[in-house]
Amino acid sequence: MRWPIRNQILVPFVIIQLISLLILTITSAVLAVRQAEENINQRLKNVVTSLQEATFPLTPDVLERLKSLSGAQFVVWDMGQNITQSTLAADPAVLAALPGRSKRGEGDVSDIVDQQSVLEIGGERYFSGRIRWKRGFGIDAVLVLYPEQSWQEARRQALVPSLLTGSIVLLLIIVASYWISGRISNRIRRLKSQVSRIAQGKFEPVVMTSYSDELRELSEDINQMAAALEESLQTIRDTERSELVTQLTGGLAHHLRNSLTAARMAVQLHQSRCPAGREDESLARALHQLSLTEEQIKGLLRLTRGEQRTSFPAAVSDVLEGTIRLVEPIVHHKKISFVHEGIDSEARVSDGDGVRAAVLNLLMNAIDAAGPQGKVGLSTFFLDDQQLAIEISDNGPGVSAEIEREIFKPFFSTKQEGIGLGLALAEQAARDCDGSLSLVRKEGQTCFRLTLSTQQPDPVAAGTKHE
Repeated sequence: MRWPIRNQILVPFVIIQLISLLILTITSAVLAVRQAEENINQRLKNVVTSLQEATFPLTPDVLERLKSLSGAQFVVWDMGQNITQSTLAADPAVLAALPGRSKRGEGDVSDIVDQQSVLEIGGERYFSGRIRWKRGFGIDAVLVLYPEQSWQEARRQALVPSLLTGSIVLLLIIVASYWISGRISNRIRRLKSQVSRIAQGKFEPVVMTSYSDELRELSEDINQMAAALEESLQTIRDTERSELVTQLTGGLAHHLRNSLTAARMAVQLHQSRCPAGREDESLARALHQLSLTEEQIKGLLRLTRGEQRTSFPAAVSDVLEGTIRLVEPIVHHKKISFVHEGIDSEARVSDGDGVRAAVLNLLMNAIDAAGPQGKVGLSTFFLDDQQLAIEISDNGPGVSAEIEREIFKPFFSTKQEGIGLGLALAEQAARDCDGSLSLVRKEGQTCFRLTLSTQQPDPVAAGTKHE
């Protein structure tokens, strides 16, 4: 059975407060009633004491004053047991029927309302007490009568304030408890709604309250969870899309590799059969480009399918010179200013073909970014005795800060016709050589720095050395 949290807070709290308040109210009411009774008794006791010690006759005026002070009625008997004075406005026949003695017999009366003697006169009940008169003046006894109705009314008047106060306090407690539990319940209900929306794939954050408490901390945790789930779902979607593209790309790359291999073999066959083919520089460059493209396809297969290939060390100078020869016709055609610095070091990298493909990809990206009449630069320098840096820069529009972390991911491209594998392959080649690929900015130009670990370094012979 569902028991709302509002009731879990409200019901026990109200029950405890109700029991405590009832105990306090009843105790206060009982004490107030007792105090009222004691006040009545004290007034009557003072009257009785005054009567017992009186040295004056009990005239009608004296009895009326005593009546107004105490609220009691008085009946006076003479020595012949006849009623001589009375404050009761009753029929004389009714007064004549009053007993000359109280049921408790003669004697002094100290506490009339605690006595057992109750008389009914003219339809009204009185607590009664008889006082033996000892001061003469022809008076034998005085009957003191206190109305039971007045006694009950005094008790009620003493009881009502305590009960009224207790009721008001209880009402305030219930209202305050309902409001507090309702506020907490509403906040929990909003959190529940937010969690339900998260379960439906909606990741809007919960609005934070202005005060800090456990529910605010829970809201912050829910917002963090929503952000993490949204990121995870986006990663899952990207992964699924990447797996699909990887599968398609891997299949296409496999067929392209076979086609490139066949084309390279055809050119080599033509070179072997044609006497002028061995001296034809264009065929040699075509073979070199086909081999380089084949290596790129192998790198693509390694990236998409995890295929392994044998890597061969190569001199950095040979790698750069060969790559520069490949791009020079392109920069001349687009009238791009291409400034490059060679390296005279004997330093070698562990994967010459991979580095050659990486530098070629970076140069082609720089040429596309610079555009016609643009500027592209290539420089090399040693960071330390073993770390070689190759920087390719351009004066193109650059990479926005929003996508700097995305450009190295496979299949991410800002080109409409691009597939987003060039930088991923370059970064993979850098890792294979225990290096890295990073994006830096220099003098307003976009610059990609390819850092590589070299073998047999000779930084003294390097064209430029940087700290």
